[in-house]
Amino acid sequence: MTHREDEATEERLVRVADVWDEATATLLCDFLKEQDIPATAVSSQLPAFGMIERAGSGHWGYVEVLEHDEVRARQLIRDFFAARPEGEAPG
Repeated sequence: MTHREDEATEERLVRVADVWDEATATLLCDFLKEQDIPATAVSSQLPAFGMIERAGSGHWGYVEVLEHDEVRARQLIRDFFAARPEGEAPG
């Protein structure tokens, strides 16, 4: 084994969506995981100032994925929010 093969490869996490609440963050993470994209929810809340921080930043936190999944994750999230429930007619 060469020194290069022995080195651990680290990949950066990137923010793909800001979310208003924890429920939405969990929903998006579960959806992305179903599409084989590992995702994690990150709260930007301060424990003692949760609602104050949300009011100031406009969101609860965000969803992150590995950098190599960023483009696909963003497209899936865009499609997710654009989708209509089954049986609902447009306009």
